[in-house]
Amino acid sequence: MARGRGERSLAAAVFESTEKTAPASGFYFLPHMSNGLALDRGLIEDDLVGTRDPGDADLDVANVAGDIGIPIDLEAVGFWLKALMGAPTSTDETTHHSHTFESGAWSLPSFSLEKQVPDVPSYEMFRGCRADNLRLTLQRGGRVNGTVGVIGQGVTAPASSTAAGTPSSYALSRFMQRQASVEIDASAQANVVSADFTFSNNLDQVDTVTGDEFIGGLDPMRAAMTGNLRLRFASESLFTTAKVGTPIALSFVLTKSATEKLTLAMPRVFLSVPGRPVEGPGGIEANFSFMAARDTDDSAMLTATLLNTVESY
Repeated sequence: MARGRGERSLAAAVFESTEKTAPASGFYFLPHMSNGLALDRGLIEDDLVGTRDPGDADLDVANVAGDIGIPIDLEAVGFWLKALMGAPTSTDETTHHSHTFESGAWSLPSFSLEKQVPDVPSYEMFRGCRADNLRLTLQRGGRVNGTVGVIGQGVTAPASSTAAGTPSSYALSRFMQRQASVEIDASAQANVVSADFTFSNNLDQVDTVTGDEFIGGLDPMRAAMTGNLRLRFASESLFTTAKVGTPIALSFVLTKSATEKLTLAMPRVFLSVPGRPVEGPGGIEANFSFMAARDTDDSAMLTATLLNTVESY
């Protein structure tokens, strides 16, 4: 009997036209390093009195959620940006396509994701899924990876064959940390040691009585974009900006070429005022935490612009 191995597991996903109903086709394989999306049902202990030994336990309601570790790449990342912020505005630029995603949408698309373990075989279809958050870190070396928190509303019992048809594949072209830059007020920063952020939809699980043990829905609440900038202390400029409460424009930019690029831009970002402890003879560093806000004209808190050869998402 074959045993399941992570190196053979696959994830195929598609956006749903009817929420919680898995389409029969249109799936794409999504590259990932880990897949924690799973159904969990806890136990309820016996509460009857009259004996010291407990009676039978019962299964509680189903919870469908988990983190998926993803590479930040040139094509498949567009699927996750759509799941996080809604459908983009896509433009044909002759040599490439430009996709603009904006935060703040009142509704978000749901998707079905089939978790495939062909060695067993086991094919488990998660339905009515939404992306709750994205966490990402930029640093000097390595690949750029992210983690997407996913919540689902239903799951089909594992089957021995796929229900995803014949999925298509995105061309894998990963962004490297050496291709990343951090811009403040449109100027690239030379002293950034690391940067991290969390974009969250703060999904509200609707705990209604549905008769099928799953939640009744997922409502996006107020979005949030928070994170940290760790800088080598080389100037008082950013400290002064933080102290007076003046917002900055902050962008995280990943660039392969002029036509292969991902930009995450925030027009108004407020900084904390950090300490700058001297911890020895080495360089002095300061860690600024930040919160993003919508622009003064009520336009998006976060705009993601993806340049690639994919026509649409």
